[in-house]
Amino acid sequence: MKILAINGSPRGEKGFTDIVVTRFLLGAHKAGAETEKLYPAKMKIAACIGCLKCWFETPGICRHKDDMVEIYKLMQHADVFVFASPVYVDNMTSQMKKMFDRLISISEPFFEFEGDRSYHPKVVDRELKAVAISTCGFPEREHFEALSLTFRRICANMRARLLGEFYFPASSMLVSRPQKVEPQLSAVEKAGEELAQTGEISQETIAAANREYVEDYRAFCEEMNEFFHKVRRKRGLE
Repeated sequence: MKILAINGSPRGEKGFTDIVVTRFLLGAHKAGAETEKLYPAKMKIAACIGCLKCWFETPGICRHKDDMVEIYKLMQHADVFVFASPVYVDNMTSQMKKMFDRLISISEPFFEFEGDRSYHPKVVDRELKAVAISTCGFPEREHFEALSLTFRRICANMRARLLGEFYFPASSMLVSRPQKVEPQLSAVEKAGEELAQTGEISQETIAAANREYVEDYRAFCEEMNEFFHKVRRKRGLE
């Protein structure tokens, strides 16, 4: 099994999101999966300009000659995608969205119906699977709603079966209070292991990974505000 993790965080390995992604891949690797991780923010990816040259002049080839060529190749050989991004303005980061926009180059312009809705034709014949991971600074889980919907729609359009979503609010706790979040991270690691072993992730493991760990939203916000004031005072801004 080949698992390709795409972490859209502009902070890359230094971000909170990567803590979760790394644990998932660790579990998968221990169970024998081949894993790879990409950071679009570190790659040269031009924005799609909607010229449609990749459809009507040079089918399958984008006018931009950049790192997306390598991403196309890796995605075409992956069995499972891990789509990961911190929440930025209720959705994925601009770096990750730019990458998704460019996938138009490996699609076809034609419309076809499956069930009661239209799609572009499938790119590959094999079954694709996906996992979604996100972190957010706010403590409430409702901040993941828009991103969750986006990931679900992307997977539906790719005909990839979304096996599980793993969301970590109050993401600073991954560093400031790791002991509080360790049970959830252990469940994420187990999810990666289950996927590599069986091709599925149990609902029990998904529920364990998404179990609440923020005891008091207001207290957490007050604590974070005091931290922010402290940083500003230290820099002479207050």
